[in-house]
Amino acid sequence: MFSDIAERAAKEILSGELFGHYDLTTLSVLRVEGLRERLAHEPDYGLVKVVLAFSSRRNATRNPSLNPGLFEPGKCWGWLYLHCGVPVGHVFEGKLQLLLAGDGHGEWRVVSPNWRSRRQYSLHGYLLLDGRKAEGYVLFPAP
Repeated sequence: MFSDIAERAAKEILSGELFGHYDLTTLSVLRVEGLRERLAHEPDYGLVKVVLAFSSRRNATRNPSLNPGLFEPGKCWGWLYLHCGVPVGHVFEGKLQLLLAGDGHGEWRVVSPNWRSRRQYSLHGYLLLDGRKAEGYVLFPAP
């Protein structure tokens, strides 16, 4: 159950946060961990952490909500690196950590961590860097 919910949510997150610029090639659940002993069987809500691995490939899409000038050489900066700083075919892969909250009625949904909105790039709120530096991974190329 948690795997299905997390996979659907991860697809939506990756599609939205990557502006449709990437085609998801693989997505798999690595682990599901209950954060409370009481899940959906109590009046309180339950929390479950799900870690997923993904792989995606940059397609030729240029999202119309972004300024077309950003795709010109030398104009791409910061978190836009994944969108305009890499060529078509670039593989972006990693791990996502999702927090699922459930209520007493058996409904489960992804909740965003409070700190997510304070990140430079909102996808950082879900990505597990696993020792990677953001530079060269989701931000401008590493020197």
